[in-house]
Amino acid sequence: MKKTTLLILSSVMSFQLAAMEPLTDTAMQQVEGQAGADLSLKLILNQINTSDANYVSGNTSAYQKNAYQLDKAGVCKNVQFCRLALSVNNRYVQTGDVASSTSGNKLWVVFKGLQGTINLQKLGLDGMDVTYKNAGGTTMTKAAIQLSYDATLPIQIRNFGFDALSIEKDDFTSQTNATTGVVTENSSGATADQYAYLKTGKYSASDAPNSFYDQGREKGFMGMKMNGNLALQGTMLMFSCNSTSNARC
Repeated sequence: MKKTTLLILSSVMSFQLAAMEPLTDTAMQQVEGQAGADLSLKLILNQINTSDANYVSGNTSAYQKNAYQLDKAGVCKNVQFCRLALSVNNRYVQTGDVASSTSGNKLWVVFKGLQGTINLQKLGLDGMDVTYKNAGGTTMTKAAIQLSYDATLPIQIRNFGFDALSIEKDDFTSQTNATTGVVTENSSGATADQYAYLKTGKYSASDAPNSFYDQGREKGFMGMKMNGNLALQGTMLMFSCNSTSNARC
């Protein structure tokens, strides 16, 4: 009985495989189907999400103990958690703040107090064909990705930006290997406040002339806050090409 069943299954499988045939390019062009998607994205960065089921007005203890680390005003309780730091290769300073590309104290660009909400309500994603003529006058057809925007559903920007922009340096030295390009940090035994991106210096009453406006704020030379709606209407097409197929490539 088992042998008979196996033989029947094998016959069915063989029949199905034999029935499959590859489609030609012409046949593929005749195939129609529904495609595309509407995408939405809401980014909440270092802010309390009041729509969260765990949020209770005036009580943010759950956020203080977990990932958000925010106070009741909705800003960072521990400023180190609300930063973005960038370090460019081979950027150091040596004694006397002399610039060096091989060794010294590594420099960082630090965005302090980074926060905000960006709500992308709708982004259409579709596939379509783009037709154009190449440099030789031949009509070309390329598959393209189409991104579309609706002005009635703008991108919402709420309190997005940073409190201060600062150039900081590590309190320990580093060096770049001239052969491999690998950076080695001499950070053995270094404490958290010796890393440039973790420094928590704030302006005090003695830091004239900044003390009048910035007392108690993190040290830096520029801040930014954005609030508004960005309304876009139209489509954007992206497709692969080269200089021989399109003069704009």
